[in-house]
Amino acid sequence: MRSLRAQPITDASCDVLPFPTNRRVGKIRRTVEVLSDRSGKGADQYWKQVIAGMRTQMVSAGLADDVIERELRAFADEVFGRISHSPRPETNGAA
Repeated sequence: MRSLRAQPITDASCDVLPFPTNRRVGKIRRTVEVLSDRSGKGADQYWKQVIAGMRTQMVSAGLADDVIERELRAFADEVFGRISHSPRPETNGAA
């Protein structure tokens, strides 16, 4: 009969696989929504806040720098791709 005692694992390693940032639909939609309503410094400040928060979460999770950069770039590509393809509101000739 085998012993059921817990054995310490001394040589184990693991990779943390992040949920792909370009699949975080809710975060992407919210970011697009906020950025679409802001411009200039307000938009820039919000974008920096979003990216800094995501970076902090990924650093805390132990992701490698190259993975973090790749994920943040994928998120940015998705957000700005949606912004550039979203219809502009009609202004009826108003400036």
